[in-house]
Amino acid sequence: MATTQPIRNKKEIRELVKFYLKRGQIRNHVLIVLGIHTALRISDLLSLRWDDVYDFEGKHVRASITIVEKKTHKPKTIALNKTAVNALALYAVRYIKKGNF
Repeated sequence: MATTQPIRNKKEIRELVKFYLKRGQIRNHVLIVLGIHTALRISDLLSLRWDDVYDFEGKHVRASITIVEKKTHKPKTIALNKTAVNALALYAVRYIKKGNF
């Protein structure tokens, strides 16, 4: 039976982050960065909405996010580090230019 193993090598993680960025796949880049820096499950990452991560009144990425975990149904507040905020800001700029907000 085949099992999936996590990537434990930091160099491979950096390469994975750059892989999507170089190809212009900013959404995938952001998902990888957030997954690495928040340790959220993919189901929780995919359920995030712009209101969760972006302050529309202040026009900036939030410093923390609060979610209700899908698996445990418990609320969780997570501080976003500089790398996660920068990745989200990059994605936000792309969306603002396209008018998708």
